[in-house]
Amino acid sequence: MLTHIRGERHTQDVFRALNPHEQSLVDGMTARQLELPPNREIVSAGEVGAGLFIVSDGWAFRYCRIGAGCRQIVDFMLPGEIIGLQAALLGVFEHSVRSLTPVKLMRLEPRLVGTAFETAPELALRFARHLGAEARRVESLMTAIGCRDALGRLAFLALNLYRRQGDADPSNCPFPLRRQHLADALGLTGAHINRTLNRLRRDGIATMARGKLAIHDLAKLQELAGASG
Repeated sequence: MLTHIRGERHTQDVFRALNPHEQSLVDGMTARQLELPPNREIVSAGEVGAGLFIVSDGWAFRYCRIGAGCRQIVDFMLPGEIIGLQAALLGVFEHSVRSLTPVKLMRLEPRLVGTAFETAPELALRFARHLGAEARRVESLMTAIGCRDALGRLAFLALNLYRRQGDADPSNCPFPLRRQHLADALGLTGAHINRTLNRLRRDGIATMARGKLAIHDLAKLQELAGASG
């Protein structure tokens, strides 16, 4: 029987329940709202001073590109998450970010981060935890790619994105990734992705289609992903 598992603590907590000083600081550095269609570049690698963005609605993804034909997706950005926090500290974007679905973004002044470290240590600690969570996700994905077969990689990504959505219905979970996104995130060819998706469905473990993830056997998906309940 399917059991619902608790999702990871949502990173939108960074801006939740701020004290008056922190709220005033954030409000004073909120620049504007943006709405972008799918597959639109939000920031590009090498960009300086592009800003700090909060994903209000929709999904995006971080990626690196080598040459003209190789794109490696290193993370997916869900509502409440921050784009550009690393760049606000280092001064330059070392990766690109693109919209996966239609997205709504709130743009903040990047100097908010430095100011928080100077005058709002609790907010600065939240930023640091957000960066730590990002780094952990990337490390986990790279480990899955290096140590698991195609089935294990796909199971890992499906389980990770399901958990990150907190209270999502496991039988009808948003999953807007296309086959090319899966291929670029997991280091597989499109044909290999198709075979693996078919096997997950045929074995009664999970179905990924039409922008949704339906988990039929959570225990088996966790086993394939190398995860505990």
